[in-house]
Amino acid sequence: MNNQDINLNPEKENASPNKETEVFIRHGQSVGAGAAIQWIGDAWRMFKAKPFRWILFTLVYTIIIGIISFIPLVKFVFSLFGSVFIAGIITAAETQRTTGDFKISLLFYGFKEKLGSLIAVSVFYIVIYVIGAVVAVLIAGDGMVNLFLDPQHVNIELLAHNDPGFIWAILVLFIFILIAIVFTWFAPALIIINKVNFSEALLMSFSAVKKNLIGGFIFFLLMSVLFIVSAIPLFLGCIITLPMLLISYYTTYRSIFYTRAD
Repeated sequence: MNNQDINLNPEKENASPNKETEVFIRHGQSVGAGAAIQWIGDAWRMFKAKPFRWILFTLVYTIIIGIISFIPLVKFVFSLFGSVFIAGIITAAETQRTTGDFKISLLFYGFKEKLGSLIAVSVFYIVIYVIGAVVAVLIAGDGMVNLFLDPQHVNIELLAHNDPGFIWAILVLFIFILIAIVFTWFAPALIIINKVNFSEALLMSFSAVKKNLIGGFIFFLLMSVLFIVSAIPLFLGCIITLPMLLISYYTTYRSIFYTRAD
């Protein structure tokens, strides 16, 4: 199957006598490692088509996160809505693809559509993370507790030197975070666009990621390099790379879950 490119010319698409030109692949398809470059390229093209709108969209999202991060209790409650905001990002990208434009208010679309299922995805992620954190604490003890409670004042290098178990604890936590990402990366898109229920969305996301592990690794590696490079000139490049990262939730979803009909 050919993975689905993102068409940013909705007028041309709507003028076609055959509108049924794509097929939804319920459990995703393997698109090859090289697709990682396409995902980033599609994100860039979507950003380039509406740069100021995406910059403003990302700024609003970043300001919300920034304000919430200074309020510990509210920060925890806000984490329950992580997938809700991701659904808004995906809705904005889908609207841009189908209409050529989108509104900033779509960032909050998940609060009025499929809210319960989207919160459930966030809860699932948090539960997996907490399990990983508990296991890490059992391995490394007070070192991990201090890292969670006051990460800015913890000398990680010293901890790793004094307690070899600390490295294993970090590795275990990282594995649990990866598991959470595998199950939840595509879940908001499947819920908000395809109206899939919560549990099925998690399993479909797992299936899709499992088929594209190498591509996913290359994608995150390339995005990391882009962020490092964009951060060099006073973080100015991040006004491009951060929106592209948000858009990539959508571009990866479109590439893996849709193909052109024969």
